[in-house]
Amino acid sequence: MISVLIPIFNFNVTNLVKEIHTQLAILNINFEIICIDDASTTHNFVKNNTIEQLNNVTFIKLNKNIGRSKIRNLLALKSKYNWLLFLDVDVIPKQQCFIKNYIDCINSKEGEVYVGGISYENIKPTKDRLLRWIYGKKREEVSFNNRKKIPYKYFFGGNFLISKTIFNSIKFDESLSKYGYEDVLFALSLKIRGINIVQVNNPIIHLGIPKTKDFLVNIEHSIENLAILCEKEILLNEVKILKVYAFLNRYYLIFPFGLLFSLLKPMLVRNLGSKNPKLFVLDFYKLGYLCFLKKN
Repeated sequence: MISVLIPIFNFNVTNLVKEIHTQLAILNINFEIICIDDASTTHNFVKNNTIEQLNNVTFIKLNKNIGRSKIRNLLALKSKYNWLLFLDVDVIPKQQCFIKNYIDCINSKEGEVYVGGISYENIKPTKDRLLRWIYGKKREEVSFNNRKKIPYKYFFGGNFLISKTIFNSIKFDESLSKYGYEDVLFALSLKIRGINIVQVNNPIIHLGIPKTKDFLVNIEHSIENLAILCEKEILLNEVKILKVYAFLNRYYLIFPFGLLFSLLKPMLVRNLGSKNPKLFVLDFYKLGYLCFLKKN
């Protein structure tokens, strides 16, 4: 019936697995939960290892990190059921009927890809984690009605259900080993093949709010991925930053904009780490870093 697939990196997965397992067990269906640890560097291994005490749960620890895309493909390869539910490790279902909602989707036969959405807790975190929380609340926590209007734009790889046949025909692009834009590329592949994304009101709560300094490292990794992809022009019409980059490139402004970024970077980092970080500053940071990479 359904394989729940959870990639792990430096996070305790036990609460998520226990909640998902409880919801699955009461439905009396065939299921499995597969968790693969991508060579975590923290001490959560002992805690995570205990999930195998639950029936139909498999835990695998990799000795070498293989990256966000490859580990998702590996999870699918090891699955045995026809429907794959991908969940990020640092989330928890918002509803106790989370799994039932997805089973209803399967039974409805409305589509072959379902995206449940993401939400964030309303309590502000400490200042050193504020940027990621604000970004999540304003850019990622999109209402169900708005997601339905632009389903491909709001594809989210941390909470989606897909038929195994469709997944195997696409898979995540393993050339992207770092954080960022693998979800956008996957959604574009679905769009190109004419495979509809059905947005459903079945969100998870994102619990893993990293510190701003770590979030900015992830941002830079995502822009490094984007720098590779922009050479192929495959995301030009899908990502706003690439449209602006193309405009700057047309008027030979990449070098001066990249230079400006390198001069202003300390000031940008101070704002983003403050108690009042601005998302337009983060947008400038992304564009500036892309131009900085390309000019070098």
